[in-house]
Amino acid sequence: MKRAVVLFSGGLDSTASLYWAKKNYDEVIMLTINYGSNEEKVTNRVAEFFSKELQVPLKIVKLNFLEEFSKLRGTTLVGGETPKVTAKDLEKVEVARETAKSVWVPARNLVLISVAASLLDALGGGDIIVGFNAEEGETFPDNTKEFVERVNEALKLATLNPVKVVAPLINLDKKGIAKLLKELDAKYEYSNSCYMPKGFTEDGKPIHCGECESCVRRHRGLIEGIGEDRTVYLKVPEI
Repeated sequence: MKRAVVLFSGGLDSTASLYWAKKNYDEVIMLTINYGSNEEKVTNRVAEFFSKELQVPLKIVKLNFLEEFSKLRGTTLVGGETPKVTAKDLEKVEVARETAKSVWVPARNLVLISVAASLLDALGGGDIIVGFNAEEGETFPDNTKEFVERVNEALKLATLNPVKVVAPLINLDKKGIAKLLKELDAKYEYSNSCYMPKGFTEDGKPIHCGECESCVRRHRGLIEGIGEDRTVYLKVPEI
C-alpha cells in the first residue's frame, strides 16, 4: 500500500499536490503545521474544507517554538506586515530576493519535513508530498531539487522505516501548476495563497489582499496558465 503525507499550507502549490496525491496514493493524510503565521486561521479553515472535499484525514500540529524563533528573527509572516509588490517588481531578481528574506521562517521546510517524517516513520513509512516548484525555487533555496535530494539522503539515516520527499511540481512554474489544477478539476478558489488574508466570503472563499508577492504570483500564474482566476481579491493584482 502506498502511503503519503501531504504538507498542506493552503495555497495553490499544496492544493495541487494534495489532488495529485489523492490520485496517486492508496492512503493520504493531510498535515498542516501552525506556527503563528498571519494566515494561520485561514489556512486551518482551508485545510478543513479540502479534507472534507477529498475525504482525506487532516492533522494540525502547533509548533510554538517555530513561532518564537520566527518572531526572534523578525519575519513579517509572523505578526508583521508583509511587503506589497507588483508583477514588474517580481521580474527584478533583487526585489524578489528581498521579499523572500522578509517572509523567511527560520529553517521552516526542514522543520516541517521533519515533523512529517516522524509521523510517517511511526506509521511504517511512506512519502512526504511537498509543493516545491521551479518558480519559488529561484528565490527560496529550500524549494529546489538540490534541497530535496539532500534531505532524502539524510532521511535514509533519520528514519527506521523508508521515508522520502516527493515534489511533483518541482519542474513547474505557477502557470504549469494552474494547468495541473485545471486538469485535476481542483476547486482552487477555496485555497489561500495570501500572506495577509482578509477573511472569507459568505460561501467560504478566502479573500486575498491582492498586493503581496504570493497573491501576485497566484493571479499571474492562473491568468497566464488557464486564462481565468476565480480567486476573490480585495484588489485584483495588475499583471
